Amino acid sequence: MGEAVVAALGIALSPFAVIPAVLLLFTRRPGPTSASFGGGWYVGIAVVTAAAVLLADLLSLPDTPPAWLSWTRIALGLVLVLFGAYKLIKRDDDAPPPAWLTSLETATPPSALRFGLMASAPNPKVALLAIAGGFSLGAEITGGAAAEVAAVLLFALLASATALLPVLVYAVLGEKALGPLGRGKDWLTARIGPIVSVVLVVIGAAVAYKGWSSL
Repeated sequence: MGEAVVAALGIALSPFAVIPAVLLLFTRRPGPTSASFGGGWYVGIAVVTAAAVLLADLLSLPDTPPAWLSWTRIALGLVLVLFGAYKLIKRDDDAPPPAWLTSLETATPPSALRFGLMASAPNPKVALLAIAGGFSLGAEITGGAAAEVAAVLLFALLASATALLPVLVYAVLGEKALGPLGRGKDWLTARIGPIVSVVLVVIGAAVAYKGWSSL
């Protein structure tokens, strides 16, 4: 379960979760728009994680050590490490902000919901971590379908914490929260590439080590 928690925290630390949630608080309908993004992000993570759990259930054999899972973890971890290292080496510090950042300035709740789905499930940087977490849950959970569903929902909630937290802060503090949240968003925006790369490398190394140690 520790591996799944680490993967969920890796997703939660992704700037793709934090930055849009904060940026959407500066739109015409801040609360509903940012909440819609958080909901879409949560659903996207839950779907990918559930698919990985189901795949782990289908491939694992009763009373047989799932060696395939160890090798899958190693391969998945190496992909994360290599992907993160490549992005770190090839980063361009002078590159302009991604186009999706500016597109969110005029977002509405429906478009924010769609963006939350697209920023999570089809995003390889996020999906790889969700798959790693799903494989871990599928291998470790033995309480049946109900326990697996609960684990997936909790995993997605932890992975979505940073996408939902700005909405809660805004709901409590109102516009007073926009100043600190905006400064945090600017700091993350300036460092989005290195942060994502380091997270991928660290989580990938942990996943690969877990697979290697279980052979």
